[in-house]
Amino acid sequence: RSSGELIANSRKEDNMRVLKGILGCLLFIGLLLSPALASEPASKPPANPMPQGEFKPGEILVKFKKGLRAASARLILSAKGMRVSGEIEKLGILQVAVPMGRELEAIESLRRNPLVEYAEPNYIVRLPPFEPTQVTAVGQTGHSQAIRAADIVPNDPYYSYGDVQWNLPRIGAPQAWEVTTGEREIVIAIVDSGIDLDHPDLDGKIWANPGEIPGNGLDDDGNGYVDDVHGWHFYHRCDDEGCIELEDNNSQDDNGHGSFMAGIAAAETNNGEGIAGLSWGAKLMPVKVLDQNAAGYYSDIIQGVIYAADNGAKIINMSFGGAAYSQALEDAVNYAHDKGCLLVSTSGYGNTGVTYPGKFPVVVTVAATDKDDQRAWFSNYGPEVDLAAPGVDIASTDRNGIYGLWSSTEVAAPHVAGLAALIWSVNPTLTQDEVEDVMKSTAVDLGDPGQDDYYGWGRIDANAAVRATSHYLRVNPHWLLFLADENNDPAQQTITNPGTSAPTWTAAETSPWLSITDPTGHTPSSIEVSVDKSALSGYGIYTASITVTSTMTKTQNSPQVITVTLSYVRELYKLYFPQVFRDCIP
Repeated sequence: RSSGELIANSRKEDNMRVLKGILGCLLFIGLLLSPALASEPASKPPANPMPQGEFKPGEILVKFKKGLRAASARLILSAKGMRVSGEIEKLGILQVAVPMGRELEAIESLRRNPLVEYAEPNYIVRLPPFEPTQVTAVGQTGHSQAIRAADIVPNDPYYSYGDVQWNLPRIGAPQAWEVTTGEREIVIAIVDSGIDLDHPDLDGKIWANPGEIPGNGLDDDGNGYVDDVHGWHFYHRCDDEGCIELEDNNSQDDNGHGSFMAGIAAAETNNGEGIAGLSWGAKLMPVKVLDQNAAGYYSDIIQGVIYAADNGAKIINMSFGGAAYSQALEDAVNYAHDKGCLLVSTSGYGNTGVTYPGKFPVVVTVAATDKDDQRAWFSNYGPEVDLAAPGVDIASTDRNGIYGLWSSTEVAAPHVAGLAALIWSVNPTLTQDEVEDVMKSTAVDLGDPGQDDYYGWGRIDANAAVRATSHYLRVNPHWLLFLADENNDPAQQTITNPGTSAPTWTAAETSPWLSITDPTGHTPSSIEVSVDKSALSGYGIYTASITVTSTMTKTQNSPQVITVTLSYVRELYKLYFPQVFRDCIP
């Protein structure tokens, strides 16, 4: 063949290869988007094939299978007339805008695509109107239940008068406070309608993001949220003119529900104001997911749970319930549980089956009891119930500095959140499942023996729970240095126990020149250490030790030994300061 023919044939072969490549790409895209493929059954049948319950118009939640590129996912959605309106990045969930009125049709279409892991409505949680009875007077003097001399009695007016706060003595809180009133580093996230940041019984307990500089308009800690100094809100606001989406750092409560739950778990206590909270020490993280009508989308709740888990919350309280199952919501609570969070929720209101997220296995689900340890008539029931707690005529903090009484399973849940904070104060090395086991194993068994559908393992007993917890003794610092000369006595120094109260530990010194006080304080508790120069034999370096020991029945990490060093010289100024200045001269 001539060279011209060879060149022509070569060009034809190149053209064919290019054409085949183009056809291959088109075939792949066609298969990806074709209705024929979409009609094939998914590898796993959808968990909730017939969505029930109220959901957000014009939006669904979609998760594609792992490994599919974002561009391919958007092509699939675009071909079906859908678009991405938001993303819950940590879980790979897309919020997808669809034509209003065609949400279920869009879900069924996507569920048949083998590249889709799940598709579901963006359901709505809508709580009953929150209208607590305002507490305006403290009532008669004296608790109806006998108070032992050793009980801790805080000076909060509503605790000390009548039966306004009957719930705390009922669960053994005064006796539990002898062990711990709660460590200050434990954070309880209130995933709700926000918290009243200015309430006199809450303002000192609000979590502050240590990585954020207030008001500089920057995301200082790189967590994706600008100026989230006191939490975040993920919610919509609805009125007669419709709904708008809002997302910013304003976690102020405009309903009151979240503030009420916050006060039960951890109101400021022994401050001469209002009520007592179960954990005096725990901080409260406001995570706003419900609007002023106490309604919110599952997508907002999901993001709120993730935010709490990612930003240091140890306990997540969710005092709400939805009727509809959601794989996306279950993914969120599992995500938080995997990060070590204890999740607490209500069994639900209405004397029927347990609601979500309470039905999920990793959530501690709480039913409600009354003053006589009877199940509240409205408390939902089922095998998912783990524990019971007071839920009838419970006093707590409402908005605008006022207080109210409210009855619901919603108010039962934060009792468990507050108790979990006390248990973790006694032993911070426990896992969330171990904390749950402590609460279950020490609960007051009610109803049928063992676990039942109405009380779970029983009504929580705070006193029994903290005393059954193995005490992980912690003290700071572990080394003390005193400097003294003829004319200067060293100042006292403090050794602090951040987790438990004074009766839980003792201290003993080994040298006559060393003096210590008995432990004092609720939580933190402490001892004062001082030096007696008259017991010294002369100038020199002296060493001694202080041994601290737990007094609790079950102990861990006890005893602890603290080394004490004393340098006693003729003149501190001449000996130390010239050397300091020499070290500072370049």
